[in-house]
Amino acid sequence: MTWRTEQEQFWGWISRPQDLSADAEQIAALLAPHSHLSQAEALSIYNNAYHQRLVEVSSALFPVLFNTLGRELYTQLWLGYMSKYPPRNGPIHRVGESLCDFLSGHEQFCGLPAVADIVRLETLLIELFDLADEDTYTLKQLQALPAEDWPQMHWPAKNDWALLHSRFDLEKYWRQMHEFMESGGVPGETSFGIELVPAPVGSVPEGLANLLVCRKRHRMQFQAIGPELALFLTAIQAGENFAQICSRLALAFPAQDIPALSLKLLLRAIELELLAAPAAR
Repeated sequence: MTWRTEQEQFWGWISRPQDLSADAEQIAALLAPHSHLSQAEALSIYNNAYHQRLVEVSSALFPVLFNTLGRELYTQLWLGYMSKYPPRNGPIHRVGESLCDFLSGHEQFCGLPAVADIVRLETLLIELFDLADEDTYTLKQLQALPAEDWPQMHWPAKNDWALLHSRFDLEKYWRQMHEFMESGGVPGETSFGIELVPAPVGSVPEGLANLLVCRKRHRMQFQAIGPELALFLTAIQAGENFAQICSRLALAFPAQDIPALSLKLLLRAIELELLAAPAAR
């Protein structure tokens, strides 16, 4: 057996939470004996310590999820997750990169949409933070744009923001949860719960994102947004030009003054630094 094969076998034993007794003979053949334990028992202790440490690391990456579920249920969730998605080489903050997929197919947790939304939001806060910086489209650049170029103008979206739709008031829950954590609350023992946001009324398109998740000055944040801005930003992400965006707005909000609304939304997107500057030619 080569050194590389031995390393791969060892990694297979420790990277996934599992019962190692079935591989006791192979483990004994590879590892030196222990004075009081079998090699499989000793490796099981190492396996458990490794995954408990990863649970602790993940609780810092997903603090709202951890404090929502409590230590016992959170540990149960993560051990199950790592059994199906064992850690791989790379930055430690990517340890939960497949947690959303795991939850969607989990018999117990797939029926808890609030938990899924918490994970989706915390995952975005992790993923967006490390994306490369881009130059931002400015008001000065907009003012220099010839009037005849506006209809066909495409404003590419920067890569450090995303839209999220949730039926729950995550803004309020995040605020309550951080106050709870700062006061030393016991995970899983909050006196409050997550609340639903009011259902959209009138002609507001259903399913529109109601949260903007973004990186601002190297800090992650999110905020609730109105349906008009949500539709505008969705169209920006889809690569639509300004004329197409105005048409979308007119269909969704026929009672509004679309020229004034579209300009207002464009200026808001620039203010929030969501648009990328055109590539230098």
